[in-house]
Amino acid sequence: MVGEVPRGLRSSVAALFAAMSILVATPAAADPVSAPEVSASDEWEMTVFLCIPTTYGCHKRSATAKQKQALRTFLESRPELSDVRFVNRASAYESFRRDFAGNRTLLKAVRAKDLPESFRLRVKTGADRDRMRHAVYRRPGVGDVIDQTVLYGDTQPMASEWDISVYMCVKGSAMPACLSGRGKANGKIATLKEKKAVAKAIEGTPGVETYIFEDQATAYRNFVESYADNESLVSATRMSDIPESYRLRMRSETDWNAVSRRLARLPGVSQVYNQRCVDAQTKLLAEYGRGDLPDSKVCAPRQ
Repeated sequence: MVGEVPRGLRSSVAALFAAMSILVATPAAADPVSAPEVSASDEWEMTVFLCIPTTYGCHKRSATAKQKQALRTFLESRPELSDVRFVNRASAYESFRRDFAGNRTLLKAVRAKDLPESFRLRVKTGADRDRMRHAVYRRPGVGDVIDQTVLYGDTQPMASEWDISVYMCVKGSAMPACLSGRGKANGKIATLKEKKAVAKAIEGTPGVETYIFEDQATAYRNFVESYADNESLVSATRMSDIPESYRLRMRSETDWNAVSRRLARLPGVSQVYNQRCVDAQTKLLAEYGRGDLPDSKVCAPRQ
């Protein structure tokens, strides 16, 4: 993803570069699923996804009606919350098909029963969000709890206007692609020869409209500007930690995933990310609780 930074903050910087994605609370009803549907695309601060058989840690079981009712009662009693809404499976699936209408491969792979039901929560200003999330996560029938303000907030500064980013190796990188298959360049910063080869491959790739090369100084300046309000992260990150990269703008009908895989195999390339795939993966996790679907389906070309 990115180069090496001082211990303790390496994972934070890596995550930042990798990212470059119902009913109003009323007195408890006998069955929360019977409530009126509200679009799952509405933006809420925290989402509680209920268990389905494919959710890790749910022991191949779905949340029961009793667990859903108990969770609703628990959530409505929390003083940290100003609003609690429920998204049933039919509403989630309708929203899912609308959001991913251009990805027929994904639509064919996901059925309504593959999406978890959820509660959408609005957290009061000043409330301890982490404490709230952990308290909810321990409840029976809960598969995952996503704080969308954290998820989207972390990725927003590094959101790219470019469709594909090809990150080059930095000195001392621990990325496997930088440590082997490069001969004498193993473990070193990408060489001029490697960068020329990547540029030539990009120029010969159908579907590339235009591209630029972002050198280390430019990349570091952009990083500092994007995270000016995070002094600890900026102060712990050196220019040599930030990778050079090629930024590509692609034609929409091109298979971005195939292009990404091809470029990722070139010597000197650390990792490759395409924004379409990152956006889709983020949205699937944040809005639909499915962060486990394969890239071959999530990142399929638009049809």
